[in-house]
Amino acid sequence: MKIKNFNTKKKILIVGEIGNNHEGSFKNAIKLINMAARAGVDAVKFQTFKTEKFISKLDKKNFKKFKKFEFSFDQFKKLKSFANKKKLLFISTPLDLDSAEFLIHNSDAIKVASSDNNFSLLHKKILETKKPMIISTGFLDSKETNKLIKDLLKIRKSNIAVLHCVACYPTDEKDVNMLSIKNIKDNHKVQFGYSDHTIGVEACLCAVSLGARVIEKHITLNKRFSNFRDHQLSADFEELKTLVYQIRKIENILGSQVKHLQKGEKEIIDVVRRKPFASKKISKKEKISEKNLNFLRSSKYNKIIDIDKIINKRSKKNFEVDQIVKY
Repeated sequence: MKIKNFNTKKKILIVGEIGNNHEGSFKNAIKLINMAARAGVDAVKFQTFKTEKFISKLDKKNFKKFKKFEFSFDQFKKLKSFANKKKLLFISTPLDLDSAEFLIHNSDAIKVASSDNNFSLLHKKILETKKPMIISTGFLDSKETNKLIKDLLKIRKSNIAVLHCVACYPTDEKDVNMLSIKNIKDNHKVQFGYSDHTIGVEACLCAVSLGARVIEKHITLNKRFSNFRDHQLSADFEELKTLVYQIRKIENILGSQVKHLQKGEKEIIDVVRRKPFASKKISKKEKISEKNLNFLRSSKYNKIIDIDKIINKRSKKNFEVDQIVKY
């Protein structure tokens, strides 16, 4: 999956999920972007919506809450500009079709929430553009996840990332079921990752160790910022900074699937490889075997000898005790 110059095949994409933790304060949104940049993430993510096209007015409590959280499209343009100046990618989740149309032209990538992973009209609208799409799989079992991915790939073959997700807030450790991420990894040609709702960073690190290329973690200025549910499962600055550090460390440890001889190994390989030395005098034409050899390390001979080419062969010359036996 490529977002501008960011390729998740080369580097894990770490997304700081701001969501609605700004609680409608543009000033807090700027603070959260700043915090994310200082912690070292690669992208920030918001939710973009028009409340009247997202929540029924009959649901007065939720309508009032989300109306308070709502930013205008102009405010999102400013947030994108600020995030990009901080060298962060700007990602957002559209919660209505008008917001999706806006984000197609005013974001670096679009994230589809678990609640909308069955909203095919939204998927089609995004996929028919070149805009990178990230989608979470909360509320879906493995069979349904497979169907979702196949349906997405029928519309577009690339620039899609699918995130394992459990849509419980917070998610208990026993419910994470991280091994199911391998279903996406092993069966589909899409980038894959993990959208986290647990408390702590361990689940994210577990996902990285299993090969996740996108990690999304909620972030907050303060876990006790308010009674809004998302703050408690979000990472504050210190936790986010730790998460980024640990992911990059694991990323270095994981390396690539192709094993190469490392510089440090090359420097000592000649010393540690066994070499055949005569354990007793060996006469010309005598058979060379374990009975007249010792297999020793030696730093004085820098050429590796293939012992299999010597064993059970007739000697072409005489060898003294402790003399190396070459071809």
